[in-house]
Amino acid sequence: MLSLDNAFSYDDLRNFDRRVREGIGREEIEYIAEHKFDGLSISLQYQGGVLVRGVTRGDGSTGEDVTPNVKTIRSIPLRVDAAALKKAKLPGDFRGAR
Repeated sequence: MLSLDNAFSYDDLRNFDRRVREGIGREEIEYIAEHKFDGLSISLQYQGGVLVRGVTRGDGSTGEDVTPNVKTIRSIPLRVDAAALKKAKLPGDFRGAR
């Protein structure tokens, strides 16, 4: 099974498809796609109590900005009110990990 790795554009997908067809010598290929459910570490950055950035661990030094995806996760607050920040002894600007 070949890995899709990261594909960020239709050109990336077309190139993957071309490599698969060339690799197995067939023009007609059927693909099946499934959601990926394994674990993921996310670093979250809040400014003024508002979520502004979510990034992956990546290679350990450079991660991928996944902020739009992170904002769809219901268990991650988009905003933390001032009273909750004060109770947790956190400033309005802070970073957390999930």
